[in-house]
Amino acid sequence: MNKRGAKAKVPGSPLNSHNTATFAKLGQSLTLLFKQKIITPQEYMKVYTIIYDYCASPCDCGSRATGYCTCSKDGKTSRPALLYKEINRQVLTYLAEVVKELSVMTGEELVTGYYELWHDFQFCAKAIHGMCLYLNENWLATKRLTDEAEHDTIYMVCLKNWKQQVHAPLEAQLTWAVLETIAADRNGSFVSTQTVDAVRKTVDGLVDLDSKLTYLVGDPPGPEMPDERVRTLSEVYKSTIHTPFLADSLRHYTAKIIKERISPNQALDRYILQVYVLLTAEELRCTKYLHESTRDPLMQLLVDLLIFNPKATLFPTTARDKAQLGGDPKTFVTAIWEAFDRNQKILEGVRQHQRFFSTTLDKVFWTTLNTNAVPKQAGTVVISPAELIARYCDALLKKGTTPVTGGALEASLSRVGKILRYLEDREAFQKHHRLLLSKRLLFGLSWGPEYEYSLLQKIKVWCSAGYDAKLQAMLQDVVASREVSELFAADYAREHALGYDFSVQALRDGAWPLTKPSPLNIPIELERPLIAFREYYQTKYSRKITWNFPYSRCEISTNCFSSNYILQGSAYHAAILMCYETGDDFTVDAILTILGCEQGPLTAPLLRLLRLGILLAVNATGQSVPDQLIISNTTAIKLNLAFKSSKQRINLNAPLRR
Repeated sequence: MNKRGAKAKVPGSPLNSHNTATFAKLGQSLTLLFKQKIITPQEYMKVYTIIYDYCASPCDCGSRATGYCTCSKDGKTSRPALLYKEINRQVLTYLAEVVKELSVMTGEELVTGYYELWHDFQFCAKAIHGMCLYLNENWLATKRLTDEAEHDTIYMVCLKNWKQQVHAPLEAQLTWAVLETIAADRNGSFVSTQTVDAVRKTVDGLVDLDSKLTYLVGDPPGPEMPDERVRTLSEVYKSTIHTPFLADSLRHYTAKIIKERISPNQALDRYILQVYVLLTAEELRCTKYLHESTRDPLMQLLVDLLIFNPKATLFPTTARDKAQLGGDPKTFVTAIWEAFDRNQKILEGVRQHQRFFSTTLDKVFWTTLNTNAVPKQAGTVVISPAELIARYCDALLKKGTTPVTGGALEASLSRVGKILRYLEDREAFQKHHRLLLSKRLLFGLSWGPEYEYSLLQKIKVWCSAGYDAKLQAMLQDVVASREVSELFAADYAREHALGYDFSVQALRDGAWPLTKPSPLNIPIELERPLIAFREYYQTKYSRKITWNFPYSRCEISTNCFSSNYILQGSAYHAAILMCYETGDDFTVDAILTILGCEQGPLTAPLLRLLRLGILLAVNATGQSVPDQLIISNTTAIKLNLAFKSSKQRINLNAPLRR
């Protein structure tokens, strides 16, 4: 206090008379602007000059500093900062009146009133932003460089205040009003042109509000925003209109399906026509009322509901349908292809909305294909779709089945390629297909490499990287092995006479899905050509050879039975039988010792010979042991000289059946 008891004037204080006079003039001008929604050039320049003079004049402390004086080091009581707060206060005061006015409105009145007041407020915000040009381009620019806190331009302050003070409290009412108008249109009620126009303008206003609030770095800091931003889905529009509208549409058409019994169980053409009409009407309605970003999600939602909905799906995948497919590969693939073909016919009839139908029908077909694992012989073992498709390919290309040639075969292979696009477990398909292909090639059961190559070309695009290279390596090995075998046979026959046919498959390690070779002492009668071929191959190609006996094939002519039989089996079958060239019975241990192998690989061939009755298992008293029992290493195995069969050629590789 001074001697007279009066308060000393603090420079830059809000109580400063200069501040009060300036703010009073500014308040009058802004109130007039908000009321009239128009401003004359003279009034505009008057306010601009007031703001400029206030920010640019020397500080009241007596220093020559303008605007951002050192007397207020925190910057919160500087003239520009006080002016910034005052303008924000004036805007909030006006928006409180706007909320009060809109809160008593409903329906069409609210939609119309909201847009009109938003449109007028945009004009006012732009005018205030222009009048505060000095504040925006000087003081705010300095604050952005010196302060960590963000400082918005006057225009951005106005928009944020509208979003927080007006839009947030009225969002639920506005959503209900817009959805009520669209529901009336859906139900066939009359909606005036003025109402449609009001809804559309309100929607555009919501998109415009968010597009200006989410400007990117480098965009103008004022109202001049890129037009491209309006075409994106804004968060304000999404939360207020887009998401509630899609949810309401889902509820509406779900109830419509139940009420009007819209079902694909009727004729397909009629049902698709119904769906097409609904989609066309909704697309027109969306264009009329809403932003373009809502159209595609709405179309996809309706197609999913009407086509993919489990209660209205065109292709139900119930247990009954799975049972009808059965475990036969041909039946399965034929049924799946019929579903695919049906999809294509649907797409041909809905060209305008084809992209939405295409996505949903792909989803339907994917589900139909991948959820149709079928039981195997009514047991608990399940055959996957991947295995069934691989078996179908095997049936097409395997000898012993009715040959499919020419255009019919190409069409069938093309079907496989198209179906494989939708198969989820392609790794399983590759595993089964590669295994079946190896068996066809190794045992000479394929119709020909050209057909195998044709299938490979159709499926390789959907298989993992390198899969086609592995299959090509297998096919190349078969061709190369045939040439090597012919050359070896010609060279070896000049000096040696085997007395039987002999051929070799020279396969690259890693290219074939073969099990690890197990040791086996080959009888001398079979070993001579193997030794000769090993020497020939290593001399000519300098490569190491490892024999894989489980995949070998032998034919043995018998002379010890009442009739002469030809036994077709593997090297293990031949090795076991040739043990009996030197005796009539051996224990299991003795056979293992002679052959020099483990019991695991020998069990299946031995049981097969026992099941056929070629060999007999006897105990210490000479009584036969049932082959269902586990044979111990001390069990004696004897040659059944009384063996008889109605077949002259007996396949020892046929699977065991109990």
